[in-house]
Amino acid sequence: MRRYSSNLAFVDLLFNLLVGFTSLFVIAFLLINPIAKTGVVDPPVVVMVELTWDDESTRDLDLYTRGPDGKIVSYGYKSNGFITLKKDDLGKGSDTFVINGERVEVTRNYEITTMTVLPDGDYIINVHYFSSKGDPETVNLRITGLQPFKVHHEGSVTLSPRQERTIVAFRVVDGKIVDLRSDIEVKLRGEEGP
Repeated sequence: MRRYSSNLAFVDLLFNLLVGFTSLFVIAFLLINPIAKTGVVDPPVVVMVELTWDDESTRDLDLYTRGPDGKIVSYGYKSNGFITLKKDDLGKGSDTFVINGERVEVTRNYEITTMTVLPDGDYIINVHYFSSKGDPETVNLRITGLQPFKVHHEGSVTLSPRQERTIVAFRVVDGKIVDLRSDIEVKLRGEEGP
């Protein structure tokens, strides 16, 4: 008697395994979700101007910003539409808060101005030592671009009581900060208002 041998069953088994793995791969690929961008914040702010000084100081210092529209943003006139003074710090005297009936002290002397757009033109950033008495105060100023992130200016100056100084002036061309200067002096105090 003659025996016939066939590998047809083995080939069918291999083909079915291949179809099964390919189907599982396609299903797994379709179920892959893109990685969510959690924690990503795109603020509507393009530039921040931050003023800091000694956290234990009782002195009041003020940040003044003039944009190309000629309007000066400061504690007296807090917004011109695209430049906004977010925090006016009065020194250590404004560092105590009542939270849930308990007095909490946050010792930080900090003022911040934000810009939501950068129209072309000239900008001037001044600091005024508002207090009429006291020792000279060293202030730190930082100008940070957020879209893309770039520190455009970081420096410090020392002011005497009632002194106003232009810390930096810059020009914006095509939405980019160019020509930063710290060698000019323009008084802004007393010109505030719409």
